[in-house]
Amino acid sequence: MILTKASKLALYALTEMALRPGELVSANAIATRFGVSENHIAKVLQQLARASLVESVRGAAGGYQLAKPAVEVTMAEVVHCIEGPLSTDPCEDCPFRAEGSECADHATCSVHNLLNELSTHVSYTLESVTIATLARSKTQKGPERVKKEKP
Repeated sequence: MILTKASKLALYALTEMALRPGELVSANAIATRFGVSENHIAKVLQQLARASLVESVRGAAGGYQLAKPAVEVTMAEVVHCIEGPLSTDPCEDCPFRAEGSECADHATCSVHNLLNELSTHVSYTLESVTIATLARSKTQKGPERVKKEKP
């Protein structure tokens, strides 16, 4: 799975806000910090605001801040906000799939089995890493994961 630039910007922006609790962070400051267009980051921040992940304050001294504690916002929530629901169907693009059903030989298909395993790992990781984890890992070695049971 490859995240879009918008999803990455959303994660960077939320991490920046988590590192500055109680402060309003402007779109311009985020754009400057990460070397991106202010218009692009503004669109991303609008999506995050519509999803109630950030709050915006208008005006000269305005900006954005997290709408809830960073420990309550998972990467999965952020990616879903920007990209929509992620497909967890490893048969989605299978050339052997009959329309409206699973691929013909998925029980023994090594490609299906590997893609299913990868999908499970990606979903687990996105659900277990929070914005607080990402903010903490800026000052520590590697991200810590929230302990969740695997499906």
